[in-house]
Amino acid sequence: MERNDRVSRALMVWLFMVLLAVAAAWVTISLVNEYMYGPETDVRSYFNHLEDGDGARALGAINGQVPDGTDATLLDGDALKQATETLEDVRISTISQDSEGAVVRAEYTLAGEQHSTDYNLHPAQTQWGFFTVWAFDETPLPTLTVSMPGVTSADINGTSAALPGSQQEFAALSPGIYTASYNSEYVDAQPQSVALTSADQDESVTLEPSASQAMKDQVQQSISADLKTCTDQQSLYPSGCPFSYEFDGRVQGTPTWKIVEKPEPSISVSAGSADSSRGWSLSPANGVAEVSFTSLDLYDGSTEEVTERVPFTYDAELGFDDAGAVTVSR
Repeated sequence: MERNDRVSRALMVWLFMVLLAVAAAWVTISLVNEYMYGPETDVRSYFNHLEDGDGARALGAINGQVPDGTDATLLDGDALKQATETLEDVRISTISQDSEGAVVRAEYTLAGEQHSTDYNLHPAQTQWGFFTVWAFDETPLPTLTVSMPGVTSADINGTSAALPGSQQEFAALSPGIYTASYNSEYVDAQPQSVALTSADQDESVTLEPSASQAMKDQVQQSISADLKTCTDQQSLYPSGCPFSYEFDGRVQGTPTWKIVEKPEPSISVSAGSADSSRGWSLSPANGVAEVSFTSLDLYDGSTEEVTERVPFTYDAELGFDDAGAVTVSR
């Protein structure tokens, strides 16, 4: 009887150990399933690929579909790395999960703004009979359309991007900040930024061309040189100039001129001409010249020093010479 009791106790201990091992194995499988194979793992990997600028892996991870007719310039390299430079505080959590699929939410800050994006995943296969491998549902990509009249390329996130016909639609990966800008010797455009945070987002920006500081400086230099040919003329009526002074008396000696208020015309460009010599124009601008001379009274021979301010309007055309330098002509 005593022997049977010992056998029974041994069997119970053995059975308990088996059950404990099974329970431990189940817990282990569950933990591995959640933290190594769970849907959150796939989303974390996707964000890691984004921050590394590895567009190929990021695109493959989300089963991304590049829209037909879009340019892929922004999907890799420096353009993608720059898009995620301000991506911080990423937190991943599962919103819902069953045998059919899962919804995983990523919460993060982008350029200091709080955002969240939900990702849909489904079970793709099972490994070793226990571990569920998840995959993203087929995901379209957001797009960014960039246009600027009269140019054939622009800068997006530090990368030169072609704009055939002055416009192009780009496929992009989200989340990210995409900044379009343009700068050349004579043309600038204020940068414009767009935050892309969802798969179905379609955004567009239009860059507005304006004169660069180099062009403004050259215009002012040309105007100053032009007006100097007028102030160098020792006459009350400088030839071919926008100012003169009417005087009925006699002038003793020679008059002198100087510009006391320079005209500063605004520079504008018409649509379709930003990257060419056509379409640029100057607005009429007001200036003030000052003339000084000695007047002679023919009756008594007395003289008087005269100094007068002479308002004038400077109206000229803006162009470019054969070497590409800015020209101003009246």
